[in-house]
Amino acid sequence: MKIEQLLDQLDTLLDEGMRVPFTNKVMLEEDVLERITDDLRHALPQEVTEAKKIVADRQAILDEAQKEAQHIMDQAKGYVAKLTEESLITKQAQEQANELMQEARTNAKELQLEANKYAFDVLRQLEINLEKALETVRQGRNGLHAGK
Repeated sequence: MKIEQLLDQLDTLLDEGMRVPFTNKVMLEEDVLERITDDLRHALPQEVTEAKKIVADRQAILDEAQKEAQHIMDQAKGYVAKLTEESLITKQAQEQANELMQEARTNAKELQLEANKYAFDVLRQLEINLEKALETVRQGRNGLHAGK
């Protein structure tokens, strides 16, 4: 079960709990609260695993971008070598090779920036979800503790 759903269940439990008169305390069904907190404990490792997978995917994207950039640079160097042999167009070959190399660097940098942004956004969302889950668990514990 997703963390957001569990948090919604916890909110519902708090909203539907029996209020203690003249206080801001709520009496909750202990077994329901324990089930939700147990489910949260099980869901958190899954979310962390997903975050690790995203980081690994980011690395794979970066590796692929580096590989593609290297391939383009190798092609450019090969192109330079071939054109250099032809003495009449040496200057043109160097210019084209430089353009290809610059394009490869630019493409690799753009891919890396996009991968970093994607990983940052996903990890930030995970951080927000984990903070919400932790706050809800704390509120539940405080509510139980206050209800003693």
